Amino acid sequence: MTVSLSKQSPVRAFIVRAGREPLVHFLLIGAVLFVGILAARSLQKPVVRIDAQELGQLAGYWSTQMQRDPTNEELQGIIHERVDEEVLAREALRLGLDKDDMIVRRRLAQKMTFASEDTASLPEPDEAALKAFFEKTKADYQAPPRVTFRHQFFNSDRGKDQALARATAALGKVASTQGDALGEPFLLPLGYSDASLIDINKDYGQDFARALIGVPLNQWSGPIASAYGYHLIKVDSRISAKTPTLDEVRTDVLAAYQEQARKARNATFLADLRKKYRIEISGIPQTVLNQPETN
Repeated sequence: MTVSLSKQSPVRAFIVRAGREPLVHFLLIGAVLFVGILAARSLQKPVVRIDAQELGQLAGYWSTQMQRDPTNEELQGIIHERVDEEVLAREALRLGLDKDDMIVRRRLAQKMTFASEDTASLPEPDEAALKAFFEKTKADYQAPPRVTFRHQFFNSDRGKDQALARATAALGKVASTQGDALGEPFLLPLGYSDASLIDINKDYGQDFARALIGVPLNQWSGPIASAYGYHLIKVDSRISAKTPTLDEVRTDVLAAYQEQARKARNATFLADLRKKYRIEISGIPQTVLNQPETN
């Protein structure tokens, strides 16, 4: 049975008539294109991706600080905080907020330095190279002199001249009394066994430490000045400075060699990097900037 157009419902008749209009076709095509563009833009959005390894690290840091594992809600907060940090950082870079920022610039330079060091594997030196380096730097590994000594102290708080007079008078008596009780109370030890001269120098000063090397053994000498007052000293034994063999300090020498090689490679890396740029500083001629650095 055929139904005439006049008997169709008004809504259906409107739809049929609208479907024949070119304007409707244009609007439909535009709507489809608009939806397609939105979908394409959504696919083109920068991706913030947090993989399983990074998520594990974030949760691990949190657990270390809090001494327990995070709950699901806390873990969600950790993720949100990490995402917020990432999008804020990217947006700051997009807006150029990193420009002319000394802290950001130094941090980026530091990370670039670390990256260059990580990618530059340093070869192990051969025996001849290590020996040559050790010969140039052996003074750095010299064991300082060591002394075993006793001393008597005379306080200079009431005047240096009085303290010096008391110490001088005591030196004339130590032969008969053996100097067991002629000195005055002192906060630091009155006796040292196998002490490094470097440590003595730190506590008493250079003049005191030098005197321990020069005075005769097994007899009282002085007075010797320090920052605290005056001292009578008696050195019981003394071991001269010793230069070790390469085998005795091989680990330290190798570490120093590699550190020097790392610095040299970093200097070369920076010099090559500078060649990629034209450096201009207001008021300074280019010829000055191009002069090699002197160490």
